Amino acid sequence: MANIMMNSLPPELTPAELAELDAAQKNPIVFDEDCPEMTSEMLKQFHKTDMVTIRISPSNMKKIRSLGPDSSKILSHLLDLALNDTELLKKCM
Repeated sequence: MANIMMNSLPPELTPAELAELDAAQKNPIVFDEDCPEMTSEMLKQFHKTDMVTIRISPSNMKKIRSLGPDSSKILSHLLDLALNDTELLKKCM
């Protein structure tokens, strides 16, 4: 089941939309053949990934994209190197 925190909703929702979400949250979950309840075995197939969202300036995004299809892998490696460089970390704090 998906849980939505009310403080994570977009601020532009109307009062009617908020009321609809509140009412939907109170409805019981109905499982059927198209949407069966997941078994323990099915749930074991999912795993949590360590993902973080960061803001990157447009100029740096252009540089990242210029690295090609492996840009996310390169950026991840660059972040690993930076986080393990004590002097660089001190400069950023």
